[in-house]
Amino acid sequence: MTLLTCIAIVFFGFAVYNLSCAIVDVPTKKTSRMMMLSRKQQGVKAENLLDVYVTKIAGMIAPYLRIDRLKRNKLQRAIAIAGMEMTPEVYTARAWVTAAGVGACALPMTLIMPLFVPVLIGLAVALWFSTYYAAFDFVKKRRKLIETEIPRFALTIGQNLENDRDVLKILTSYRRVAGKDFGAELDQTIADMKTGNYENALLHFETRIGSPMLSDVIRGLIGALRGDDQRMYFKMICFDMRQIEQNNLKKEAAKRPKKIQRYSMMMLICIMIIYLVVLCTEVLGSLGAFFG
Repeated sequence: MTLLTCIAIVFFGFAVYNLSCAIVDVPTKKTSRMMMLSRKQQGVKAENLLDVYVTKIAGMIAPYLRIDRLKRNKLQRAIAIAGMEMTPEVYTARAWVTAAGVGACALPMTLIMPLFVPVLIGLAVALWFSTYYAAFDFVKKRRKLIETEIPRFALTIGQNLENDRDVLKILTSYRRVAGKDFGAELDQTIADMKTGNYENALLHFETRIGSPMLSDVIRGLIGALRGDDQRMYFKMICFDMRQIEQNNLKKEAAKRPKKIQRYSMMMLICIMIIYLVVLCTEVLGSLGAFFG
């Protein structure tokens, strides 16, 4: 009886899926594969087939979502930095669709395995958080990578200011040795400087990254553009950044003994459990032989 119920649920779900795709005009699997193959041939980044369906459904829900203006602007910046070509409404709807898809699986589980329902609900909530905050996590990791390069960037600027005050030339020179993420930001900044105002380009650079360390560097570069002697200023911020970098390294080093201690405690608990299992097995075997 249970097997027949499972088969009926599977066929019912398959029918509902196809009917829903027909109603909301979601392309078939074959059509989606051909579209993805075409995008791949054009050099566009490959997409997961499931993401295509989720984004399509999210695009239909997005017009009904209302997001606060400040929250929308923050989300828009994160999406742009992450390189996602979608609106904040679609991005938010994707998180809800993903979570709802997993949460919907809890309905048939109420008939088959009721104890598994809380697990699916918890998984749906976790998926919502992971999907919604994926762009913010990417921005955070990217900012951390960029901040590790800023001390070297400031040191290079300070050395170049000894001989030349051409800010555009300094940035172009450093671009050759810059990392991937920081180099991409420098490319945009250099392009903005060549086509517009230097100070505005540097301020936009500062806004995109949102790092206090970079703000200090930009402040010095703007001062150099205005004709101020910023050599001593860059020596000071390089010293401060070196201190910050050393403190960060000390914090990372201080975390490792705690991790080792935690893992050692886990190993000790596992060993104790093994000993207890063996001891209980032997005791039960002895009792069985004694009373047998």
